[in-house]
Amino acid sequence: MKCLKWIAIAALSVSSINGFAVDIPAETIMDKYIGAGYDGDINGSKYRYDIDKMVVSRVGTILNVNIFTSFYNNIGDNDIELGDLFMAADKDLNNSGTSPWNPDGALPNTGDRYSKTDTNTGTNWNYVYDLGSSRNNKSGTGDLRTGFSNNNLIVSSDEHRNARYNQAVRSGNDGTTITSSDWSVGGRSYKIGNVGYGKVSFSFDVANTALATANQIAFRWAMTCANDIIEGVASFAPPKDTIAVPEPQTFVLMLLAMFGLIYRRKITH
Repeated sequence: MKCLKWIAIAALSVSSINGFAVDIPAETIMDKYIGAGYDGDINGSKYRYDIDKMVVSRVGTILNVNIFTSFYNNIGDNDIELGDLFMAADKDLNNSGTSPWNPDGALPNTGDRYSKTDTNTGTNWNYVYDLGSSRNNKSGTGDLRTGFSNNNLIVSSDEHRNARYNQAVRSGNDGTTITSSDWSVGGRSYKIGNVGYGKVSFSFDVANTALATANQIAFRWAMTCANDIIEGVASFAPPKDTIAVPEPQTFVLMLLAMFGLIYRRKITH
């Protein structure tokens, strides 16, 4: 009986190990990107529009994206709303290089623009998380989509007169919906100097998409005026020295055999 007890404990331990093995640690993308349409990082007040960073993780097939911005407390003011999250999970438009993120120029990519009329970005933004009709609130339901057309994109200067010019901020509500999920905006998470930053959180299932298996994913987000934009790439590739974890079934069989041999040895003695 004691042997069976230890086998049960070992089996539970294997489940825990396997669950940990598929979880991928969070990657942080700091806002070092400017983009075309304005000379500096932020058009307007840092207290209203600054984006500090984006933290992304993939747990199983669930992709979590948290954006920390001072805009969290100004949603809806002057009809400025939350923009959509654009993602890329393949190579650049010329199918070259190893990264899905290929903006124009070097950091801070001051000449780069993503829009329906300007093609000086080499990034193939082939997924979008569309926040839907509640983007002027602090919660709602969004759709993960692919196959949308750049010709239908909504750009900042379509939405607002005093905005960074001609930067894509929303999809045109076209393409194929893959899954839907809830999103939310929290209160202040921290302060840097006198500027407070809150968290805009998206979490959605990417099963059966390239986002579920890609070693690198590029991200882009802005509020609908694009007064600040964050872009960058997160690497999900496991470290080269990662020790491979056996499949749970194999591990359990190994433990059963080991405990069986110990048990048999005790009986024969």
